[in-house]
Amino acid sequence: MTKTKLTPSQLMETYLTEVAQKGRLELIDELAQPDMVDEANQAFGGPPGRAGLIAHVVGFRRNIGDLEVTVDRIVAGEDEVMAKWSFRGRLVGPWLGRTPDGDEVSGDCFSFFDLKDGLISRYRVWFCAQFDEAVVFDSSNPVLPGG
Repeated sequence: MTKTKLTPSQLMETYLTEVAQKGRLELIDELAQPDMVDEANQAFGGPPGRAGLIAHVVGFRRNIGDLEVTVDRIVAGEDEVMAKWSFRGRLVGPWLGRTPDGDEVSGDCFSFFDLKDGLISRYRVWFCAQFDEAVVFDSSNPVLPGG
């Protein structure tokens, strides 16, 4: 049975709501090229390809408990798509140089996918996480906290 190809907007929404929010990692094989590049994963020294995107999602979900993702806007072209989204949860694991304390953390994010043959070939992210002070991360220019 042939699966229906997702539009760029549907691909982004599926990634954010099904993979990031719900942890449906099995969908990554249907959303991303095998050799895709996840800039954020690379900045943190993770594995290449789809395994890197899986590591990215697993790390985020492991460290942010009670995760809620809200998709605010998706803007898509033919071979690229961008989403403005936000998250809220509790810091339950070490993340961005912060010690887990169970306190609430939230953030505003912009995710960018470059697409090849309708699948993610490159993932970039910019976000501002709100702790006691804001922490900004740009995967295209990764300056890690404390680095």
